[in-house]
Amino acid sequence: MSTATIAPPNRSQAASSWAGLIKHRELIENLVMRDIKTRYKQSALGYAWAVLNPLIFAATYAVVFGFLLKQRDMVAIPFTLYVYFGLLIWNLFAIGLSTATESLIAHVSLITKVYFPREVFPISAVLSKLVDVGFGLIGLVPLLLFYGVAPSPKILLALCLLPIPLLFTIGLGMLCACANLFYRDVRYVVTMILGLMTFSVPNMYAVKLISDRGEKAFALYMLNPMAVTIEAMRRLTFPQTGDFAELTGYLAIAGAISLVTFFAGYAVFKHYEPRFAEFV
Repeated sequence: MSTATIAPPNRSQAASSWAGLIKHRELIENLVMRDIKTRYKQSALGYAWAVLNPLIFAATYAVVFGFLLKQRDMVAIPFTLYVYFGLLIWNLFAIGLSTATESLIAHVSLITKVYFPREVFPISAVLSKLVDVGFGLIGLVPLLLFYGVAPSPKILLALCLLPIPLLFTIGLGMLCACANLFYRDVRYVVTMILGLMTFSVPNMYAVKLISDRGEKAFALYMLNPMAVTIEAMRRLTFPQTGDFAELTGYLAIAGAISLVTFFAGYAVFKHYEPRFAEFV
């Protein structure tokens, strides 16, 4: 049985690939806008769902985990606010990865036609979820007013951390989109794993639950780029939830993991791209 060795593209290939992406940036923008319009087309509430979705889940988690399981006593801000903020970042990853996984299948009619970099599909699928984050942040305002909580000006610095989950999601998205084109059951596996991963980030529970189990447990937990990014952004926005400085080292690791994931996903995607037309 032969095995394929995936080598990173050489400099000229890489330069050509990046140039192709830049050349087709308008296509990416159009795909992003089309995805947003299609998602909320003929919806009575339209873009309000970008706020209602995390808000409904936050309210549910607040009752089940915050009230019944007493997690609200372990956080320094209202638990609904705690969960809502975390879900904005988590949904960027979870919904972005899920959509990116099926992005090639959703555009099979284009893959066999005029050539353009196929990675525009998973990339645009993830980027379109940034718009939901933007609407979600607008929806954060009434919650802050309702609970009488003032965010720190460092929320702007918190937004500067978004490239970490963005690159991580795009990298995984390119890997999963490629695999799903060859094996259509990959999307079901991704959905199942994302469901399990919901418990791997500090949304339904306080991160103190992990830190109380020792430094090793906390360090292992923070190796998850999504967990450390959510917690770091929350601590920057609401300093009363914890010391941001404690997470700087883990953020550096998360940034490195995200970059490696992005370039690995890109290398695999470009390696198999010539075979895409065979499987559509």
